[in-house]
Amino acid sequence: MKGIIVFYVLFLTAACNYEKKIDAPFAFTELAMQPGMEITATNKNGVVRVVYVDALTRLYQWDDYEERRTLIPRQKRWFGKLGAYDPASAYLWQMFGPRIVAEDSQLHFQTREALNKWLKQSSQFFDWVYNNEGLVVGFAKSPDRQQVNIEVYQLYLNGRKPTVLMGSRPDNLHVTITN
Repeated sequence: MKGIIVFYVLFLTAACNYEKKIDAPFAFTELAMQPGMEITATNKNGVVRVVYVDALTRLYQWDDYEERRTLIPRQKRWFGKLGAYDPASAYLWQMFGPRIVAEDSQLHFQTREALNKWLKQSSQFFDWVYNNEGLVVGFAKSPDRQQVNIEVYQLYLNGRKPTVLMGSRPDNLHVTITN
């Protein structure tokens, strides 16, 4: 019995410490979305709406589906990204709805060529929708996997938001910010 109590106390201590660590990364996490932001994007996969709920929570809506997800802040750069993500629930939980793979991050480029190369990658799958200021939304459905991918990025070129991006579709990307 004493062993079970010790295990339980250690488990609770670890859980409490884990919660405290979640708040710490905000100082260095690079997110695309800001408080009060709502984005609606239309591409070949449909219409998706992403709403900033709080620092790590987003509301995702498409078709007749709606779900809030809490993103995980990145501790280290991963493929240039230091934002937040949700790798999706395990396949076991598919009976409760689609698997949502989500990302909210900034991407920093030194050259326009590198930026354009990034926009080209996965463009057929995601059908990136972006404006001239570098706000990018990717929305893709994989029905066979019961998976939906939703990615939001803010691109920077030499530390600044771009002013013109070839291929931008600002009419397909609507942004509102309410405070």
